[in-house]
Amino acid sequence: MRPLATTDRRSFLAAAALTAAVGAAFWIPAAPAARGFFPAPLDDVYIHFDFARSLAEGHPFEWIPGNGYSSGETSPLYAFVLAVGWWLGLRGRLAGVWAAFVAIAAFASFVRSAQIVARPCPRWLSWGIALLSLSVGIVDWAIFSGMEVALFAGVLGGALLALGRARGGLDERGGLTRERAQWRLGAWTAALVLLRPEAVVLVAIFAIVAARGARRRSGVAALFRAALPGAIATALLLGMNRIATGDARAAGAQLKLLSSNPYLSEVDRARAFVENLVTFFLKGLRAELSPVSALGWVLPLLAAAALVSRARRSVSAACLAGALAWILLASWNGNAPHHNFRYYAPALLLVLAAAGSGAAALARAGRTGGIASGALLATSIVVTAGRIPGQISHFRRAAGNVRDQQIEIGARLAASTPPDARVLVGDAGAIPFVSRRDAIDALGLGGYRALPFARAAVHGEAATVELIERLPPRERPTHLALYPNWFGGITGRFGVEIDRVTIADNVICGGATKVIYRADWSGLDEQPARTDVDGDELDVGDVVSEAAHGYAPPVPHGGWTTMDVLLDASGARRFDGGRIIPAGAVESFVVARAPRGRARLVVRTSGDAGGIRAHRAGRAVDLELGALRDGAWREAFAILDGVVAGETITLEAIGREYRDYHVWIGPAR
Repeated sequence: MRPLATTDRRSFLAAAALTAAVGAAFWIPAAPAARGFFPAPLDDVYIHFDFARSLAEGHPFEWIPGNGYSSGETSPLYAFVLAVGWWLGLRGRLAGVWAAFVAIAAFASFVRSAQIVARPCPRWLSWGIALLSLSVGIVDWAIFSGMEVALFAGVLGGALLALGRARGGLDERGGLTRERAQWRLGAWTAALVLLRPEAVVLVAIFAIVAARGARRRSGVAALFRAALPGAIATALLLGMNRIATGDARAAGAQLKLLSSNPYLSEVDRARAFVENLVTFFLKGLRAELSPVSALGWVLPLLAAAALVSRARRSVSAACLAGALAWILLASWNGNAPHHNFRYYAPALLLVLAAAGSGAAALARAGRTGGIASGALLATSIVVTAGRIPGQISHFRRAAGNVRDQQIEIGARLAASTPPDARVLVGDAGAIPFVSRRDAIDALGLGGYRALPFARAAVHGEAATVELIERLPPRERPTHLALYPNWFGGITGRFGVEIDRVTIADNVICGGATKVIYRADWSGLDEQPARTDVDGDELDVGDVVSEAAHGYAPPVPHGGWTTMDVLLDASGARRFDGGRIIPAGAVESFVVARAPRGRARLVVRTSGDAGGIRAHRAGRAVDLELGALRDGAWREAFAILDGVVAGETITLEAIGREYRDYHVWIGPAR
């Protein structure tokens, strides 16, 4: 009889060989489309590579060395694992090769964990579980994409084993006590949080399930052991973000969550949430689990069958509850239906683990149960695997898109720009990685000098340009690499086109055409701060200035950002961003510094503005509009008595909308 360790080692190698074979089925057809690069179907893969390269070069938590701390890496543990490959010499184009090795090893570990969770079971069923784990096409797509999903799967498998041992339902080899198993579970779930922030729901669910299995021991102590490491990991990330950026939320949360979009009402958010759920269930589950709708329920039924077995119920219930909680949380991400449903892949991994245990439970129910288990398992594998060829085709096309657009733009920038060029990008992955040029991410995932680009991005392009205006001229981007359909305001006003790349058969990129521009920021102020020492200044549309003044725009049905470049009083063309205030709507701000004596309130607007009325402490005064000049900024003003720091001033649009670009409060002269 072979030692158990030898059996486990051989089983792992078999699982790794099977995983590598399925991975090759995705990678080999996509290799010609990737043209010299390891095929990656998402530009986001290169964001991980960027953070890993910075870490390996001694700049942890930086997207690009010198840009400062970024909260945009939602998977710092994956960046560390990728950095190991960089240290080993797998750099540049070889970074994708290292990511592939990590994916194979990690997912093979998940397969082994799923097999162990299903014990005791026949040997044929172990092989069936391995095939089942790799039979869902959208999961395979995510596993072999180069994203963190494969490593997450490996760690998830470790957490499920620890949960089973904490409950006493798995072989506790080596004298592993229940208390040590609970601490081990906590360590695994902490690693999950460091791979995906959504895993915080798994920390809670797994800890509760572990505590319910404490029996005569303290359930509170068990809950503490199982949850504390994950809670510490979460608190550390939030604390680091808060200290370094002023916002505890990660940049991705600021940019993508439905609650972060200021222009969505609560009804809009609820509707978008439900639409994300429905889209996932119709296109991500029903369509991908089986070409025949009725057979698509086989996999969920297998997962539910595990609940019948008392010995398997706790881990399987944790899997199914965790999958449901994950789906609900992921659906709050506005990007959830995109990227081939990759955000939902961990939920499907949990269902697959439960399904393997359910098949084993049926197999233990006598000969009839064994036949039913084999039939259901084989049916599930066959019908779900029927979708894999379509996913392989999509993988190839997406990898070709990334190569032909993002990587190509990076290569052209490397060839046509000086080494000290700085590029404003809307995709933070392959372009800076391939070009080796400094960059600023207009969407904020990269982070730059603690400026809140992610928070600005959800308010619109004008808010992004306001932050660029805050930069010293030498630090502003010299070039733009943007989608004109995403950034029409920036590219139209501040870009001079020098090159473009257009791809056919676009299935993954944000647009078919990406353009390289030379940047022209001549309309921006040379000095970002223009505050009168004896007064106050609110730069509307600048999220930093707005936050300092407690500014409240009339969102969600107003307050949309806008920008223009018009003539100022000296005749110079000057940029300013602002907000549109609809008729009858109000905006308000808190005075940070008040001038001595009577004050002059000035509002910069443009065009044929409606009336503006200022309200303060129950008093109202109408502002007087200055003369309207073609192509020039217009001002409205009023004289106020007794303005004090800390008071709130409300501005109301009378008759029709106006655009508020700037507010000054200075001495009345």
